Amino acid sequence: MSGLDNTTNFFARNRTAIALTALAGVSAAGAYYYYSQQQLGKSDSQADSSSKKKKKKSKKKAKNGEGESGASNSDNTEKSVSSGEKLYPVDAKGVPQITDDAVAKLSEKEKEEWAIALKEDGNTEFKNKKYDEAIVYYSAALKLKTDPVFFSNRSACYAALNDHENVIKDTTEAIKIKPDYTKCVLRRATSYEILEKYTDAMFDLTALTIYGGFSNKSVEQVLERVLKKHSVKIVEANLKNRTLELPSASTIGSFFGAFVQETNPEGLSESSEGADKFLFDALANINSNTQEGYEKADTLFNQAVEAYNVEELTNKSDAAAKASIALEYSSAIKFLKNDPTAAASDIAKAMALKPRPRTYIFRALINADKASFAEAISDFEEAKRMDPKFPDTFYHLGQLYYLTGDLQKAEENFTLAKDLNPNNVYAHIQLACITYKNGDIKAAEDKFTEAKLKFPTSPEIPNYYGEILADRGDIQAACKQFDTAARLQSALPTYSVGALPLINKATLISRESLERMDESEKLLTDACELDPKSELARISLAQIKLQKEQVDEAIVLFEESSNLARTIEEKVQATSFAEATKMQKRIKNDPILTKKIEEVMRKSMM
Repeated sequence: MSGLDNTTNFFARNRTAIALTALAGVSAAGAYYYYSQQQLGKSDSQADSSSKKKKKKSKKKAKNGEGESGASNSDNTEKSVSSGEKLYPVDAKGVPQITDDAVAKLSEKEKEEWAIALKEDGNTEFKNKKYDEAIVYYSAALKLKTDPVFFSNRSACYAALNDHENVIKDTTEAIKIKPDYTKCVLRRATSYEILEKYTDAMFDLTALTIYGGFSNKSVEQVLERVLKKHSVKIVEANLKNRTLELPSASTIGSFFGAFVQETNPEGLSESSEGADKFLFDALANINSNTQEGYEKADTLFNQAVEAYNVEELTNKSDAAAKASIALEYSSAIKFLKNDPTAAASDIAKAMALKPRPRTYIFRALINADKASFAEAISDFEEAKRMDPKFPDTFYHLGQLYYLTGDLQKAEENFTLAKDLNPNNVYAHIQLACITYKNGDIKAAEDKFTEAKLKFPTSPEIPNYYGEILADRGDIQAACKQFDTAARLQSALPTYSVGALPLINKATLISRESLERMDESEKLLTDACELDPKSELARISLAQIKLQKEQVDEAIVLFEESSNLARTIEEKVQATSFAEATKMQKRIKNDPILTKKIEEVMRKSMM
């Protein structure tokens, strides 16, 4: 929330299409209904005919007494259905009795006739929603002939009965005989999904997109949804056993860097003792702006909170103000660790002691993060009431308006923040970005130039100016700015933008030219080394690895990115990329699907 323009967020800026082979129309329920309830046993080409032809065929079937398969009946079969006489033996209740001895005595022609008759009678039972009875007929037909249609029809009965294990068994048998039996592939995929066997469902849905020449948008949308379900399940399982960790130093630095730095609030000093000393040292480590410093600060803030014995304090206590500050920062650290419940608890305790404007700002950020914007605005208003000239209030209120699209109010508040604290580099940059978004390119460039003169060693300014230039399509100038930002960052003893200029340049040049892929890979490898906790660096490098067909390395990087990501949405996105890439490997190892892909590609090039 306290960082810069969300253009720095990979997932907002890069809607990268990592397909399984084609990712992801009608809803899953709609697709399932269509495929499972359409006329049984019909060939796929017949199934694709117009609705008018279907109606004519249905009328003809009704007249001739055909079942749902649409298969031609011999004269004997037609007679057996219409007269009630059966070609095959039945018991006293009319249930078919097909024994092995009986089958052994039949000629191939008789087996075919009996099988067709049994299938048609099964279709009649299915049409009447007598699914158990229909299963008996199809099972009997299978004793006479191993036909994929019979397996398919029986699987439709099992689907209607919600017996998905048997759906999978029968559709699998049908697919063994006819690998491109798309009706069965989709029916099996649906059952896999219902049983939460998502990877198997994804495989079948991907196969369907391949057999459909990558043109079946309905199936692709179902595939995308199943991939998300699968990824959410993985992320939820990982979160149960997660260890909360701080994000990268550049992320923390951009958060605290947007606040006025404080070193000795409430008279804290190097000579302070006990809880006061913990708090003083914690603030010093925050101000050091290094990964090690942030880790130490995390521990020290916890020690300060414990030493102040906050549970026993009241707002009348001498230590109330300092304990409240310790709780503020403890809350902010937990917020950055993506532990909103604990963050809210600490900020509530700070509020009960001796809140100050920054206390309300921290709570506003927590509220905004959970989309409670009315509560966030109320907190900002209270902060302004307590201190009408506190610059942090206006900067973060401007950020809230910026991210919600109210650029006019954002600009008003950023201007106030800059006037009250001219050293807030982020306020200068945000004002330049708003000017650009409003279409005044020359004025935006002037604002960036002004900011560069005021903050000549700041890597942030050339980095974000580079993003503006990239958005305008001036690749060469953008890369020059990213190089400047990276050079300035390397000269600093602390984190600022961290690896972001390297990531931005790598992403830009990899899109510009495939010939610069190696250069992009080197930049992103350096970015990962510079900032070991940057999920953005890893997911960007994974994209390059994938394009270079270094699939296993890409999977590892996607999974690392998911673990490092702060939000659930980002974790799911990165996990989706990892799981999609794993599916690519599985598809590539399937000789039938690989051959089909090659066939589709050849046709597309003709």
